[in-house]
Amino acid sequence: MRRAPRQLILLASLLTLALSACGVGAAEPQASGAVGATDCDEHGVQLSLTPTGEVADRTFMAIGLVNCGEAPLVLDSMPQVGVDGGNVVASRDANIPESITLEPGQGAVAPLSWTVATGAGEVLEVDRFLVNALPVYAGYELTLAEPVTLDAGHVLDLGAWQPTGPGSTEPAAPTEPATEAPTAAPCPEEGFRVAVSGMNAAMGIRATGIDLVNCGTEDIEVNGYPQIEVLVNAAPIAVEVREGSDTLQDPGPTPITVAPGESVSAGMLWRNKVESSDPADTVEATELNVGYAEGSPLQTVVPEHSIDLGTTRELEVTAWR
Repeated sequence: MRRAPRQLILLASLLTLALSACGVGAAEPQASGAVGATDCDEHGVQLSLTPTGEVADRTFMAIGLVNCGEAPLVLDSMPQVGVDGGNVVASRDANIPESITLEPGQGAVAPLSWTVATGAGEVLEVDRFLVNALPVYAGYELTLAEPVTLDAGHVLDLGAWQPTGPGSTEPAAPTEPATEAPTAAPCPEEGFRVAVSGMNAAMGIRATGIDLVNCGTEDIEVNGYPQIEVLVNAAPIAVEVREGSDTLQDPGPTPITVAPGESVSAGMLWRNKVESSDPADTVEATELNVGYAEGSPLQTVVPEHSIDLGTTRELEVTAWR
């Protein structure tokens, strides 16, 4: 992860300022001083974005998160950040396996910073950041008080969540793969089980997660992107599936061996846009075929929410991680 030379020196004081400004760690969720904040949602997540200072040509902000639910919240070690348009991403170390657990009322903060745009190529005026509190792919929108200018290929610097407030502040201990109870549903003949769950819908953008569990007896090798077919009336239809995303952070293809009992996940995004008055041109699918690699078996999955592509017939997917 790239950092400016003085970032490490300033990080502690900036985080302290961010915590007090965001209200992170308070017993009740709040976002005093935050320039962008979300309401508590069904996942028990409330996010905020708070300015923490500027040094030379670098702007610092803090992403604050409060567990506003009633149950412990398990998060990946880092959030996921992007913007609409261009290829602006925040570097994220996909090799960090640790997660953190936030108790109800507990918070966390992650530092975010960037340098000024060079203006050498295409520039974007950015008025919000899109954040995922992984493993929830919800596309939270955090609005900036004033738009900022970024290069179209800008790379933002991002830090890991720092838990604060009451409750455990240590990374969650690794857990052994759960064993299926005798009454559990049998493993599909493909040797894996897929779920497409959770969805956030904002400004016509839909984002959801894809989870694959190896419930078989042999290792599964993945090194790339899920294979997706959209079904209407049980038959595949022509849909462009793009590998990678300008909105969801894509870790890129990584060789992963998924042993029996282990799992991998990916993100999927589409836009609900209707540009035809003919209902026959509109796609709202309730089934998908999902495979873990090119040439792998496909499993038919019923997502929690319909895939309402409108007339776009386009999907974006991130690599397995």
